[in-house]
Amino acid sequence: MPINIKRAIIHVLDKEANEPMLNEFELGIDDDIHYFLEKHITRSLGDDESRKAVFKNGRNIIKEVCQKIFIDNDYFIEGSKEIARQLFKAMKTNSSISSTDLIICIYEENDEESVAILKMDYTVSFIHEVELVDNKFKISIKKQDISLPGVNQRIQKCAFIRAEQEVGDYDLIILDNQISKKNQEEPIAQFFLQTFLGADLLLDSKTCTRIFKKETENWIRNKAKEGETSIEVVREFVNEAIRKEDEIDLDSFSSKVFSNKVDLRDEYISTMKEKGLTSDKFEVDREWVERKLSKIRLKTESDIELVIDYEQYNDREKFEIVKNPDGTRNIIIKNIISIVEK
Repeated sequence: MPINIKRAIIHVLDKEANEPMLNEFELGIDDDIHYFLEKHITRSLGDDESRKAVFKNGRNIIKEVCQKIFIDNDYFIEGSKEIARQLFKAMKTNSSISSTDLIICIYEENDEESVAILKMDYTVSFIHEVELVDNKFKISIKKQDISLPGVNQRIQKCAFIRAEQEVGDYDLIILDNQISKKNQEEPIAQFFLQTFLGADLLLDSKTCTRIFKKETENWIRNKAKEGETSIEVVREFVNEAIRKEDEIDLDSFSSKVFSNKVDLRDEYISTMKEKGLTSDKFEVDREWVERKLSKIRLKTESDIELVIDYEQYNDREKFEIVKNPDGTRNIIIKNIISIVEK
């Protein structure tokens, strides 16, 4: 269902200034602005790194402001300014946090309103510049240092706050790519989630399934580099488990996969927990599996890439990976009738 952008405003948060530059006027929502905001919101909500979260107990300014925005039609501009002040204050806690534009908007999806908080970190772009020199066109390229992220670019930090629900398992959705790339305990990785939003991430089925798949793959690659033999069989166990099981028990899964290799088993479980899979059991998110893993993507050390439907990958009449005595492998594609170059 499409997203309807109802109201929006932009503020400028310059780290070198003493105060944020606060807008007194809403943005006009024409087709271009609607498309721009809708694309960023849709892309961010669908991002693999987006997480459900809840506000911490106690007073929370962001939560209070957003809930007042929902019920008081005249409070939107003032409320957005208070959100901008809070983010500016949080940004000032670390010198490495960059200046930004902040877009606040109210949008509706599936008859439910939410407030989007979009931290639009600047990107570099280039435009042409035309001058008239001696009645001749001189066209040059000019660098723009403070462009907003384009519709095909990812926003690094944003949050989507729901109107209060009588029954609900989460308060907001947050996307913070810095948390996934850095140690979560580092201040720069925590300022948006903790200092600004005052929220805690939830470990839901989608997150558990994603961590299980992604971090197992990373662990396999690291162990293979260390010379661990036959470690890639773990990948097949993972793919089979998340496609066929409704629930994964990490201890039972690890015992089945590693059998009597106790050291490997303990290291694997420890790694999964360090990467955020702190739940011993979790429900498999079937929607995520179907969306993300309908195809198997393989890449060799010589940069040969293969993309194969999951069913064909497991059909030995069509595809097979054969291990050679010297440790190398052959990839065999069988029973081909025709080949088309794309």
